[in-house]
Amino acid sequence: MRATKLQIIERNREAMSRIASLDNFTWVEQEAVNPDDLLTNPNISLYCFDEERRWAVFVVLPDGVNLSKAPFVYHAQHEQAQTLIVMPYMTLFWLAENIELDSSNLTIIHNIGRCGSTLMCQALNAVESVYVLSEPDVFASPIALRQTDYEHRQALLIASFRFLFRPAVTGDATHYVIKLRNQCVDVLDIFAYRFPQANHLFMHRNATDWLASLYRLMSKNYDPSETITRKQAITRQAEYLNCDPNDIAEFFTMKRYTKMAYLAVSWLIMMVRFQEFCDANPQFKPKLLSYEDLTANPRQMLQQVFTQFDLLVDDVDVPLQVFQKDSQAGTRLARDDESSGNRVTLPQSEIETLQKLYTPYKDRIKINTMR
Repeated sequence: MRATKLQIIERNREAMSRIASLDNFTWVEQEAVNPDDLLTNPNISLYCFDEERRWAVFVVLPDGVNLSKAPFVYHAQHEQAQTLIVMPYMTLFWLAENIELDSSNLTIIHNIGRCGSTLMCQALNAVESVYVLSEPDVFASPIALRQTDYEHRQALLIASFRFLFRPAVTGDATHYVIKLRNQCVDVLDIFAYRFPQANHLFMHRNATDWLASLYRLMSKNYDPSETITRKQAITRQAEYLNCDPNDIAEFFTMKRYTKMAYLAVSWLIMMVRFQEFCDANPQFKPKLLSYEDLTANPRQMLQQVFTQFDLLVDDVDVPLQVFQKDSQAGTRLARDDESSGNRVTLPQSEIETLQKLYTPYKDRIKINTMR
């Protein structure tokens, strides 16, 4: 069994929307290291998989970095990494066998993005017995490695769970939480089948406000007159989901798309895919939580989540404090003014386009969140 240290020469990652890969770094190979050290060193964190070389890629972080407090784990790993360590898949699987974890104490947060899921992570992280990771990209591997064997992706998922929450990292925590990237809704099956004993929470938001939230992020650099063709839109979405363009072509019914119209279709795909899986798998019964309910009644909603997932919380006021700040502060998705919410209004023309796109699917989405 072997592992190898890589020296980081340069960081290359630009787009946060792209799932982490070894190409995010320019590196040179250094000396061999003892793979057993990865089990006991809390500063070593699993970052991504390199299918071409069949490597598991770890980052070595400085002392004191707590990934459970990061709005996005993949971003903190990339920015804080001092060196890399890589090992063959077979070494990863062998080491993972030595880590015993109970997935019935795991909560997986499925979400469509911009729906309070990062906020929920920070509220859960305020509970002493809970260890939370928000968007570790090894849990996006079912998307990144979508073209590979299903069983292989499942094996990588269980190894990821064991390494991310090994005792050297989580200490005395008794409950574990993973928030997924939003495109993982399109591969919901692999999480439901791989972790049937886990708690599953699906967080969503009404289409108009979801789109307005993204419009706020882009409004400074967004040209509303710029459009792309249907073929370009399908290709771009297929690249985002790493899927066959034919699998999503039905959702694109217009000849041209503005940026907001393209994103509206992305919302539709996630909501329809979630509903389709639940309808086909009635034994899968995730808890549902809307952004609207969470922000309107945070105390009640948090208490319900804690109760549903058997979390004993003596003082709900502690996790409630996270609602007083921007949960994505320090990232590219942070608000311009941390004390304010979204004050940018979605143009009426985009609202009308959204309604036009939504109408054919309104009967296929039972959690109706169109406003």
